[in-house]
Amino acid sequence: MSVYQKASLVALLLAASLSTQAQTTASSQELVKQGVSLFDQGKYDEAVLRYKEALKQDPANTTARYELAMTYNALDRNEEAVELCKQLLKQDPNPGASLYSTYGNALDGLKKPKEAAKIYQEGLKRYPNDGALYFNLGVTQATALNQPAEATVSMQQAVRCRPVHGSSLNALGLLQQQEGNRVPALLAMLRLLQVEPTGQRAEATLKRFDALMGRGVEKTGEKAITISIPSETLKNAGKKGRADNFGPADMMLSMSGAMDYTEENKDKTPTEQLIRKLESLIGVLAELHPEKQEGFTWQYMVPYFVELKKQGYLPALAYSIQASRAGSTPEVQTWLANHTATVDELRTWSAAYPWPN
Repeated sequence: MSVYQKASLVALLLAASLSTQAQTTASSQELVKQGVSLFDQGKYDEAVLRYKEALKQDPANTTARYELAMTYNALDRNEEAVELCKQLLKQDPNPGASLYSTYGNALDGLKKPKEAAKIYQEGLKRYPNDGALYFNLGVTQATALNQPAEATVSMQQAVRCRPVHGSSLNALGLLQQQEGNRVPALLAMLRLLQVEPTGQRAEATLKRFDALMGRGVEKTGEKAITISIPSETLKNAGKKGRADNFGPADMMLSMSGAMDYTEENKDKTPTEQLIRKLESLIGVLAELHPEKQEGFTWQYMVPYFVELKKQGYLPALAYSIQASRAGSTPEVQTWLANHTATVDELRTWSAAYPWPN
């Protein structure tokens, strides 16, 4: 065989080798795609088989390894998920934020909340603006570590990172309600109902919202109204420098609720009453100069609602958040049917609102 023929043979063998490698890589990638599709369909066991096959063909495929860890977590095979996450952290010099979420979730599944919280916090050092990590950390703090104050801070940051994430808004509202901080809880609920106006969660939130709006006001006689203000609210009303102190606004809201029964307002519909109370509440919040106040709700939530009121969208907000009960509430159903353009304007304005970082 001549030198030329040998060179040609080597070239052919090399080309064949490269072609085989390319086919193997492509096949591995295709298996991962199939696994992701199966995962999205809830067929987790089948997805596991695809990812394992992909790793047989290409052991260095970090995507397959990560997707397998996430699927193990979904299957509650958390020990296997944790081991894969450990491998990935060693293997990948720049692990994605979602890896820390999966790792922490798997540790939570193994009833190791302190370790889970540590992993979420490690992830946040690398990805300080990842809403999912803040949300997962907040859930662990609230449910397993019994740290409601820390959980509230985490959920506030989760909302800051993802202003339209319904679960973060829902958790934040619940935590603030449990803490007895009525106005921040109401504003978080309003945002949740704006983002997610229909469905079972919307129905439950709307009931809580109604009860919280009417808290402390009771008609006790033909012409007698009793207003009960919690001692903590009275205590905080005069405090200055306390983060998210809404004592004065809380007191005003109770007094505004008592006006439901006056001659001027008694014949108004529930939504008209709600609009009146929201106008009073947000008006007072604006007068208290949010920019001079301390706390997440003052700095983040209040300016949004002050601007929403200034733009004339309070009626649209009050009706649209009741979409989940429109079918059983003719006044709401009729208004929404006759004002679709206004509701769309509110959605467009809200989507473009420049939330602070």
